[in-house]
Amino acid sequence: MSAVSRAPKLPVIVTSVGVVVCVIGIFVDPARLASAYLVAYLSCLAVVLGALAMIMIARVTAATWFVALRRQAEEVTATLPVFALLFVPILVWSHVLYPWASRIPLRDPHVREAVLAKAAYLNLPFFAIRSVVYLATWIVLGELLRRASLTQDRGDTAAIERRMRTLSAVGLIAFGLTVSFAAFDWMMSLTPAWYSTIYGVNYFAGAMVGAVSLLTVLVARARWRGELPVSVSADHFHALAKLLLTFVLFWVYIGFSQLIVIWSAEIPAERVWYVVRMRGGWNLLGGVLVAGHFALPFCALLVRSIKRSALAMSCIGVWLLVMHYLDIYWNVMPAAPKGANWAGGFWLDAGALLLVGGLASVTWALRRANEPAIPIGDAEIAASLSYSTN
Repeated sequence: MSAVSRAPKLPVIVTSVGVVVCVIGIFVDPARLASAYLVAYLSCLAVVLGALAMIMIARVTAATWFVALRRQAEEVTATLPVFALLFVPILVWSHVLYPWASRIPLRDPHVREAVLAKAAYLNLPFFAIRSVVYLATWIVLGELLRRASLTQDRGDTAAIERRMRTLSAVGLIAFGLTVSFAAFDWMMSLTPAWYSTIYGVNYFAGAMVGAVSLLTVLVARARWRGELPVSVSADHFHALAKLLLTFVLFWVYIGFSQLIVIWSAEIPAERVWYVVRMRGGWNLLGGVLVAGHFALPFCALLVRSIKRSALAMSCIGVWLLVMHYLDIYWNVMPAAPKGANWAGGFWLDAGALLLVGGLASVTWALRRANEPAIPIGDAEIAASLSYSTN
């Protein structure tokens, strides 16, 4: 039986629709498609990277409550290899997306001067090499942690746990550096004359919100399908809700800190990034993010009954995944190539998201097949299943 025939039909259909739309987009409006694809790629990848960070943080801190949910996060990180393949179009379209890689001479003297000053760093060969390093680091970390967890199911738990805790401690350092520089390279360099030293942290904060949101949805799905023990209960959703609330607050704190520092400095070259996003309709999207990514989930996650409900938490999870996509959209699209058909390009946004998200879903479904839904070999699994917030 082929891999495609074993994949669930819905993700395959979704991916197929995305492929068709993107192929049409190549001929109709390639510049708009390139931007839509970059948004879809960065938003989906962030969720997977957030899941990887959660696994390593839980290993280092010996978070017992997370053990019963860890396999769900590991199955998400199993999609990382496909993101290496999905990065190829970004390399192909780099001359369209990034001003510093453009084949057309830059007209703005300030931007041209900034690009020349950063030429040793912002050039395509070095950009490609760095990107390969980032992706390879994440894939290696994800595969080692996932395989170790599956190996634990067959015994030798103590030795594996020690190795994985050490790997996670070192891995978190590598993860922090690679995620930060990837955000600089793939997002911030869309506006090469502008910079923010905490831009990478901002991307990480959104990634963690997206990852906890997706994990909440997946755990609720697994419970409804009978894949998880009944002892994975309201207490586990309560713990996820507290973690989600923490990262929602972290996201708004980092975003506001970046805004207030740059805006109060009153340096035109630094403020231009926000000026663009405060007019032309982008200010409305910014308001939606303040309300939908922060205010509404913040209020909802203060209610105990909501935090302990699988249905309510899964709804909040889906909502925040939409907000996460819009957050990346707000960061990327205002700096997208000129001349793209913005008014009629939303079908390309949908197509690119269907392609990237659909292919990741197919990979997720194939790689999780026949795996235990919980890490049955972990020494802390019994304690995790009996976890209580009381």
